[in-house]
Amino acid sequence: MKKLLIFMAIVLLYTGCTYKDDATTVTVAKKEGLINRDGEIEVKPIYKDMSYLKDIDSNTYVHPHYINLHWLHIGDEEFAVVRNVDDKYGIIGRDGKLKLKVIFDSIGEFFNGYAKVEVDKKFGLINEKFEVVVKPIYDELRDVLDGSVIVRNYDKNKKTKYGCLNLDNELVASLDYDMIYLSNEGRMRIVKDDKWGFMDTKCNVIVEPKYAFADDYSKGIARVEKGKLWTYLNLDGEEITRKAFEKADNF
Repeated sequence: MKKLLIFMAIVLLYTGCTYKDDATTVTVAKKEGLINRDGEIEVKPIYKDMSYLKDIDSNTYVHPHYINLHWLHIGDEEFAVVRNVDDKYGIIGRDGKLKLKVIFDSIGEFFNGYAKVEVDKKFGLINEKFEVVVKPIYDELRDVLDGSVIVRNYDKNKKTKYGCLNLDNELVASLDYDMIYLSNEGRMRIVKDDKWGFMDTKCNVIVEPKYAFADDYSKGIARVEKGKLWTYLNLDGEEITRKAFEKADNF
């Protein structure tokens, strides 16, 4: 009898917000979870906020206390990003099971199959299986392109350095570059010690940094400054002419 009274008291603490026809959000001590129509707790009330979509196409949320969360729809499965009372984020499935530990300061949107995660102002990557493929140890990382990702950190002199990772968390191009630019025609401009060169989108250096300046590729040709003169490179990094010019336009 005592156990029954305790259970009834707990139930009275619950407040609900309807989700579709089969479940509702419940709150205990300001923490939220889900209960279904059979009275089964699908998601334990341990989260600060929960949110489910009423209509994925219209992106309309039914939860009145939605705060800074987003919905994940991967293939035919639905997942929710949840936040606990310590303002840490994780991911659970529709069945309430934890898919990604609630330990991250932020979880970004998925792009090309990967999403950024943040811990203590450092960034890493998770895949769509919610596995950490790049540890959150970088000050910045860009979206995945051709299985590679550009990362940035500060060296011991507080100088910004860029490198390039593959998805095995290996530094294909070490953190030696002053800048790695966004790709154009499959080539990224790189700068090291005020010299310019090119890297492909898989982090292979095509042209070592040796030019005074380099423009983006256009129609398969890049204009580069050699001393105080200009010449042109093809996509293989080869100079297409032995001549150099005082002035040279882009193609």
